[in-house]
Amino acid sequence: MQTYHLADEFTDIAAEQALLASIIGTPTLYWDVLDLLTPEVFTKEADTWQALALAIETDQPPTIPTDWLPSPDPHATAHRLVDLHQRRLLAAAQERLAQALFDETTPATDIITLLEEETLRVQAALRSSDAGRLQWASALLPQVLADADARRLQRETTGSAVLGVPTGLAHLDHLLGGFTEGLYLLAGAPGMGKTTLALQLATAATADVPVVVVTFEHASANLTLKLLCSRAGINPRDVQRGYADLAKLRAAAEAWQPVAQRLAVVEGSSQLTVAQVRAQARRAMRQHQSERCLVVVDYLQLWAKVAEDLRGNFSVRELALGLHSPVLALASQNRSAGNYGTGKGTAALDSLKESGDLEYAADVVLFLTEAQERLATPPARAVELAVAKNRHGDTGKVGLIFRPDLGTMREEARV
Repeated sequence: MQTYHLADEFTDIAAEQALLASIIGTPTLYWDVLDLLTPEVFTKEADTWQALALAIETDQPPTIPTDWLPSPDPHATAHRLVDLHQRRLLAAAQERLAQALFDETTPATDIITLLEEETLRVQAALRSSDAGRLQWASALLPQVLADADARRLQRETTGSAVLGVPTGLAHLDHLLGGFTEGLYLLAGAPGMGKTTLALQLATAATADVPVVVVTFEHASANLTLKLLCSRAGINPRDVQRGYADLAKLRAAAEAWQPVAQRLAVVEGSSQLTVAQVRAQARRAMRQHQSERCLVVVDYLQLWAKVAEDLRGNFSVRELALGLHSPVLALASQNRSAGNYGTGKGTAALDSLKESGDLEYAADVVLFLTEAQERLATPPARAVELAVAKNRHGDTGKVGLIFRPDLGTMREEARV
């Protein structure tokens, strides 16, 4: 039985051949349509297109069948092929949706999620076709100047510097300018407080944007308990053992409601994809009518491991760019380069190697280490948050006091 695919309705092999024939006849035309065409635009002649491109770029004579006739309007033909390619993407998405729609075992809520995922899949495919194109700086100048005008107006209106998503730590905001679009890595030795700091940063961010925490180490209820206990100043262990002051815990829960309504948790699994996280983040953004969000991943290598994708960091950075939002991902260090043996850890970018070249993919790299010259009264610990890499500005260190029992990080006063 012949299988029918809706995407097959949006092909024009004759147009593909005519465009290639036009380029053979006028090789300079290749440079005019190069930004429009990718191999995916061609349904049958992709290999011919790639061979032709290689021949022209290496000054070799390109060849095609002699019976192919050139297009009377090659530029219009190129645009038509691009339009057909986009329609094939939409048709494939529609087929997948229809399959789920007529499968009575698929819950309607899953179909809604699939709809969002398919929309994002098409958008990502269209964005990838734009990557690598030649963009003249002169064409970008109006957008750059308009953004500068908007930021100046915002600064004059508010009376303070324009920041990204707030971190809740004054000196860190000074170094980073808040969280802006991009991939932020937070690394450190085991037990140094990475999850505690990440959750605290996430809580502070809810004042500005919705937050989605993707966790591979905690159940959603357990993570919520950690956040609530941090707000209440209660040790989670006391709650688990039945010794907690419930009146204090309930009062904290009531006061924490505005934050809780803007912070969502996604439990990770081996089936969780970047596209699914993107869909959930967009759902949170729509619900809160926000143009950006903060995504926290706890933690990156575990996601890569369960997904069998050792270079998942690049997809996570694309997640940030696709959402035009910051993504804060916790990362482990190479055991020897990270100096785990001392129990203190080091803020060395090399310690991230053997982890998918994380130090190159990240826009900002943060390290939590034990403070070398400061002391704190137990159970408090003096730690340092080092900004080891910052594409947006300065590097530096932020002194913190870590209370593991209460799940808090307090910024130490700067002298």
